[in-house]
This record gives sequence, structure tokens and C-alpha cells, in this order.
Amino acid sequence: MREVQFTMEERKKLVADFYRLRSQVEDLTNQMEENPGDEALQVRLDEEYDRAMAELEEISETYTNGLPRIEISRCPFTGESYSFSCDTNGLDGPWWDAEKPLRAVDEESETYYALTGSVNIIGAAPDIPFAVKPGPAVPWVSPRLLENEDICAVLSHLKVGLYDAYVVVYFSKDRSYEIERINTWGTDAYFSQDIDGAAVMGSTFDEPADYDFDIAPWIEKGKLKWIPIGDKTLELQDSIENCPYLDIDGYTYPVLLRNKILENSMITLDLDDEEVSEEKEINFCPECGADVEPESNFCAKCGHKLR
Repeated sequence: MREVQFTMEERKKLVADFYRLRSQVEDLTNQMEENPGDEALQVRLDEEYDRAMAELEEISETYTNGLPRIEISRCPFTGESYSFSCDTNGLDGPWWDAEKPLRAVDEESETYYALTGSVNIIGAAPDIPFAVKPGPAVPWVSPRLLENEDICAVLSHLKVGLYDAYVVVYFSKDRSYEIERINTWGTDAYFSQDIDGAAVMGSTFDEPADYDFDIAPWIEKGKLKWIPIGDKTLELQDSIENCPYLDIDGYTYPVLLRNKILENSMITLDLDDEEVSEEKEINFCPECGADVEPESNFCAKCGHKLR
């Protein structure tokens, strides 16, 4: 872990300045779009926009450079340690902004595949004005990923402020095939490379099929390894005996946190038992997530073909 380059007071000011400037940039952009014919105003707004963007970029760089790079996992195939940059000071930093996360670009290892996690928020929810998606409160794995014979995951522990966090890193022996990954921890998307090496951005929905909280069987199958809490040597364990991640109390669904409110963000389908047979009703658009009528052939919001 590298040294944190700012104190908590310095971080607090950086975070406040970052969101002040981001809001200022958005306001200036709106003003320019609303007054295209006023040349004098456009010149002034352009100058203010350039100044605000320069400050925003400087603060963004200071923030990301000041975050610790944490050795959190180890590849079960190569034995190489895995590290990532993360704001462990609290959920109020822009690293945790689900819609517009501010994160350093972490170079992928040859076996890295996906990163998911949980934050066990106990007591009153923190007051955060932007959207945060910290995951459920307890450890979980994605069966869809682990059912692939080339993928294995490693579970470890991290402190985020006063909260216990559980990190799951998925590793793959073979990344040459194309398989839908899963949203990177705390965000609404994932980034990867296709079989030709081109950058790909994708997004998945929080669906029950992607969440399995009964992790003991996956450990027994050898598909999930774990690292003892506080073990800086990152020694992989493969037995359920003395595993500290079993039977942890907390909500077993992903949450959306904003303004002291925790909401269940899991997407579920309300199906009528009498009408469920070979074909299930479609209650949401798989493309944009909007609600749709069961008989609809196309999404009214984005036009995606449903049937």
C-alpha cells in the first residue's frame, strides 16, 4: 500500500472543491447551450468554462494520486498479487460516485476478469448527495461467472471508513473468449477488451441470478478462495473451516444510497403464477431497464425489440 498523500481535512476540501467545480462546469455548459446566439456571452462563458475545467482536472489528479493503492487479492492461477486504487476514507468521495466515478486507471493483469464487492453499512446511512452503489452488506459471488470452468474468484476484506467491506476479484485462465462480465464494484458499467484487444464498455443489471450469498459451496468446489482478514501476505485459503466470511449478518441485496436513504436496487420480475409457463413475462427492458407492458414488442423508452 502506498502512502496516502493527503490528510482527512485535505481530502474533505478536495472532495468539496471537486463537486463544486463539477457543478460549475455543468452550469456553464447549460448556459452555453441555452444562449447560442449571444456571442459576447459565449466568449465570457467559454473563458469561465476553461478556467473551471483546468481547476477540475487539477483537483481530480490530486485526488486520484492521493488515494492508496491497496494489495487486496492474489491470482490463484499465477500467484501474482492484485492491487487497486480505492478511496477507503469514506463513501462520500467521487471514487464512489456510481454514475460518474473518479478513479485512476488500473492496469489489468493477464488473468484479471472482474471486481465486485459489498459494504456492510450499519447504523444510520451516511448523508451523500450523489448515487452510491456499494453492493449488499454481506459477501456474494456471481454464479454466472463462477460456472465458467476457467474462472476462479478470491474474497478478501477491506475497511471503508468505519464499515467492513468485502472484495471479490475474479480471475480467468483464458480471456480469449467473449463473455458478459459484471459491473465493476460501485459503478454502473464495466470495461474490458474483446478478443481482438479493442476496448469494450458494457453494463449489467442487478438481477437475483447474479447474486449468490451461499458462498460455502463455492469454496468447497474450489471456485472461491479467501484471504484471512488482516493477512498482508495474501495467503489463499480453500477450506470453509475457520472462514470468517460465512454467516455474516446484513441485507442480502444490492443497494442504492443517496441522501441518507438506502434503497434495494435489485431488479425482480413480478410474475403471475397462472401465466408463467414456457415463456416468462417481460416486465422491464433488458437494454435500458425501463418498465414495459407484458404484451409489448418494443420498449417505449428506447425502442429495443423485446420479442
